[in-house]
Amino acid sequence: MTTGTDAVEDFATDNRGQTLQDYVFGVSVFLLTVAAVVGGGLPTMLATFDDGTRGDTDAQAKRIADQIVTNNSLGPGNRLNVTLIEAVAGSDVDTLQNRYRLPTTSTVNVTIRKPSGSGAVVTDNGVTLTAGRDATGRTFGKAVRLITIGDGSCDPACQLIVRVW
Repeated sequence: MTTGTDAVEDFATDNRGQTLQDYVFGVSVFLLTVAAVVGGGLPTMLATFDDGTRGDTDAQAKRIADQIVTNNSLGPGNRLNVTLIEAVAGSDVDTLQNRYRLPTTSTVNVTIRKPSGSGAVVTDNGVTLTAGRDATGRTFGKAVRLITIGDGSCDPACQLIVRVW
């Protein structure tokens, strides 16, 4: 029978080398570490370079949405004047670029729709509340605001969606 000190001496003088289990354990830890870095960390580091939208289109969309709400508001609560909103509806891209001081390289779409996503809202006067080009199939910057319209066509609320690309 060996005592505690004999076991320590045997371990210190053991010349057995690395076993297969030691090697497999070390390689497994290394591969798991590499997989975690490549699989988890690398994509998030490169995500800003992979994003299809640019910061300027997001900023332009937010600025336009803020201008629409501020300039057409009937007061607090994002309640918009239906006459002023109808004046914007149906506008082409050039008109929207001039109105909101966008560069000629930017294209815009402004749509007011119900939160259920059933298409653009039609006012009591029969005006479809959309303007600009269709954004389907494009990569765009987007801003969304919850609003109501003075004629009650957005009851209880609608979404003002501005897309810029």
